[in-house]
Amino acid sequence: MSDVQDRLARLRKAGRLQRRKRTPGTPPSLPPASLPATSTATNLNDLADLPGMEVVETSAGAFLLRTIRYELSHEQGNVSIGALLELPVGLAAQVEKQSEMAGFDFHKTIFIDTETSGLAGGAGTIVFLTGVGTFEDDQYVVRQYFARNPAEESVYLPHLAAQMQQARGWVSFNGKSFDLPLLRSRFILAGIMPPTAQPHLDLLHPARRLWRERLGACNFGKLETQILAHQRSGQDVPSWIIPNLWFRFAKGENNVDDMAAVLYHNQEDIASMAPLAHALLATFAGVIEPHPRDVLSLAKAYTRLGDYGRAETAFRQALDGPLSAEQRFEAMSRLAALLKRQGRRKQAAIWWEAQIELAPTRSVAPYIELAKYHEWETGDLAAARLWTEKALAAAQTWCADYHRSQ
Repeated sequence: MSDVQDRLARLRKAGRLQRRKRTPGTPPSLPPASLPATSTATNLNDLADLPGMEVVETSAGAFLLRTIRYELSHEQGNVSIGALLELPVGLAAQVEKQSEMAGFDFHKTIFIDTETSGLAGGAGTIVFLTGVGTFEDDQYVVRQYFARNPAEESVYLPHLAAQMQQARGWVSFNGKSFDLPLLRSRFILAGIMPPTAQPHLDLLHPARRLWRERLGACNFGKLETQILAHQRSGQDVPSWIIPNLWFRFAKGENNVDDMAAVLYHNQEDIASMAPLAHALLATFAGVIEPHPRDVLSLAKAYTRLGDYGRAETAFRQALDGPLSAEQRFEAMSRLAALLKRQGRRKQAAIWWEAQIELAPTRSVAPYIELAKYHEWETGDLAAARLWTEKALAAAQTWCADYHRSQ
C-alpha cells in the first residue's frame, strides 16, 4: 500500500473520512441542507448515480454534471447563503480598490473553485473538477463539471467557458493566483477561446488583511471553522490527497466513494464561499461589529483603501481595545502617520509622544517627527533641539541593546 493510501486509511480509521452507502430510493435531486450520498456500486459509471448527477453527452464525448440547489435560508455555520444578497451592490469596491468593482453585483456573479491533478499548477495539470455557484431566483445553485478521465476535461470546458462568459463578475479563494490562470491555460490548450476577464473578487487577500493578525493562517478550512463556525461532515477529504484519489479513479480503480467525497469537498467550498464573502464585506462595511482583535487590521485595511475617516475611527477603537504592547505601539504610529498625512500634525504629536511614553527606545522615528514638528510647525527651536538630542540618545541605547543581544 502506498504512503498516500496509508494516510487515507488512517484518516478513515480516525473518523475524518467515512465510506457511506447510498440509501435505496434516494431522490434524483439533492435537498438543500443534505450532504451528498455516496455509492457502493462497483463500476466507474456508478458515480453518475449520485444525487443531482447527470451524464452530458456531446458530439465530442461525455462528462458528468452535478447540480445541487440550496435555499437562500440555508446556513453554512452562522451565516445564511443568501445573506450576501442583502448587502448593497458595489460593496466589493470597499474591499478591493479597483474602479471596475464599483458595480459588482452578486446576483450576476459566479463563485468558482477547481480540483486538479496537481497542486502546483503547470501545463500538465488537469482540471478534472470545476465547481461554480450562482444565485438563481430564490436559490443558490452549485454546478460541478467533472471529468472521469483526462479526455473528458476538454469536453466539459466549452460548457464551463459559456457559463463564465455569461457572468458579470467572478468570486474565488486564491483564484487570481491559481484557479483562473490554470483554467485559462486549459482553455487555450483545448483550443477554446478563454472567457473575457471579468471583475474578480479574490477573497483570500482581503481575508488575510482582516483576519491574519488574529487567526494566523487564513486557509479556507480555518476560515470556515473560525469565521463561519461551520463544521464539515466526516465525509470530507483533505486537499492534499485529492489528486491521488482522482488518478486512481481515472486509471479504473473502484474508489467511487472516494470521488464522492471529493465532490462533497468541492461542493462545500462553493457553498461556503458566499457566506464567507458576506462576513468579509459586512465587516469592512460596518454592517456587523468586528471582533475586537480584528479592529487594528481593519484600520490598516481602511488606510490602504484611502478611507481615512473610517481608518482613524478604527485606530482609535483599536487603542481602546485589547492590544499587546507591540500592537499598541504600531496603532499609535499608524494613527500619527494618518493624521500627519492630513496636515493634522498637532494631533499627530500627541501620539508620537504617547509612543515614546509606551516604549522609549523602541524606535527613533517619533523623536524625529517631534523634532521636525517643533522646527517647522511651532517654531520652538529649543523643543526641536531637545527632541533631536533625545533621538540620538534613544538611538545609542537601541544600538547598545542590539549589540548585547547578538
